[in-house]
Amino acid sequence: MDAKETPSRSDYRATLAISIVLGLGILVLVNYIGSRRYARFDWTTTGRYSLSDKTVNVLRDLKTPVSVTVFMTPERTPFYSEVDELLKRYKTKCPMLTVETLDPTRNLARAKTFVEETGVRNFAVVFRAGEKKKIVTEDRIVEYDYVRARMGGEPSVKNFRGEQEFTSAILAVTQGKAPRVLFTSGHGERAFGAARSREGFSEVAESLKADNCSVEEWASLGTAAVPEGADLVVVAGPRSPFTEAERDVLKKYLDSGGRALLFLDVEFPPGAGRALSDFGLAPLLSSMGLTLDSDVVVDPKNALPMMGAETVFAKSYRAHPVTKLLTGMPVVFPLARSVSAAKAPVPGWKATTLVETSADGWGETNLKDLEKSGRPAKDDKDVPGPVSLAAAVESDEAPGAATEGGGKPAEAPKKKRGRVVVFGDADWASNAGIANAANRLLLTSAANWALERESLVAIPPKSADRVAVTLTRRDIGQVAFVVMLLLPLAAIAMGIAIWARRRK
Repeated sequence: MDAKETPSRSDYRATLAISIVLGLGILVLVNYIGSRRYARFDWTTTGRYSLSDKTVNVLRDLKTPVSVTVFMTPERTPFYSEVDELLKRYKTKCPMLTVETLDPTRNLARAKTFVEETGVRNFAVVFRAGEKKKIVTEDRIVEYDYVRARMGGEPSVKNFRGEQEFTSAILAVTQGKAPRVLFTSGHGERAFGAARSREGFSEVAESLKADNCSVEEWASLGTAAVPEGADLVVVAGPRSPFTEAERDVLKKYLDSGGRALLFLDVEFPPGAGRALSDFGLAPLLSSMGLTLDSDVVVDPKNALPMMGAETVFAKSYRAHPVTKLLTGMPVVFPLARSVSAAKAPVPGWKATTLVETSADGWGETNLKDLEKSGRPAKDDKDVPGPVSLAAAVESDEAPGAATEGGGKPAEAPKKKRGRVVVFGDADWASNAGIANAANRLLLTSAANWALERESLVAIPPKSADRVAVTLTRRDIGQVAFVVMLLLPLAAIAMGIAIWARRRK
């Protein structure tokens, strides 16, 4: 009997061992294949993690290795999981992308070296390709809703702009040439190097640098031309006028395809009555089909609480690449004048209103009474609403006149389009104002359009998932009854029933 049982036990053990080895082999093989060939699904209602066709095309065409460092902590960054999941999807689509997570609280030595290498000042996602880098800060990734914060709660995430910012960063660090941006000086402009100044433009400069631009100062007085290689000229809130010679230099630059951003404030020149200064730029603007009015824009319907009627938030936009991503998001203008497309268009230039007030707003021209009373009243002399607060103008694109050897016209390179964006205020983009509402988004959109980098603003933000449950007192009472009384009693009754059945 024992002799017969021994082979049977041996066969059983051998079969069991083979089964275990085969099972482990299958498990390892399935995991190996699954780690390389798998599909990711997005079950969020807003499609937060679904990559757009534009992002997929950018990743597919990427030829330069790009390293991504997530300089965040899961504990102190509320949207860390969203960033991590989105970058995993990027990495899946593109083998040229490498992603590293660096927790500064757990790896102090590595974090210190990283800060010295990149200059990052806070939690951010850093993209690098060769010598180029772009830092995507927290405030660029998400837009917060502060309604709950006003009632003592925590702000909630309203929009997630991760895909837009990350794709823009990849494009920025893989571009061949870093755009050269010049800030004019010599007219009392806002300083772009004054980090602690509330009126300064250092945040504007940092935003441009984060988009892979180089930033320099340009003293325009006495120069014969805009410096060679300039891609964008910024006039940041001048206080004294440009001379005619400076204006001619800017005109020549723009006519030849130059680009500019003009931030023109409400400024009263000394001893010149109550008319606002045009900073010597009104003839330049009119030559391109724009009108700069001597007024202060008010909009009682869209005024901020506890502020005067001249501090307005605008959320009405005309169709244009600059405003493509701003739908539904307001921009705050503390004190603005109107700048609009001229009634008679100028040949060779196309002007477009970007941002405007509600129909109830107007441009107050009686500045003396406005300053005294602070309560403007609309009359026939005012600029009727809706009033334009910002406008863009673009020159026509025309081919050259080159010919081939046989006299036939050759396909000549087209003339570069001149692009200008003019704002009737500079405070909205200052260090104190740029963090308000969608101000920073308007700035980056305007700069990228002027630099002909529309691809950096072509992906809209995605709304955060919001699941709201509204319960009445009766509903709360019913839930409490079921959870705190009915379920415990049911468990006790079931236990008693099982005990009684076993007793029998």
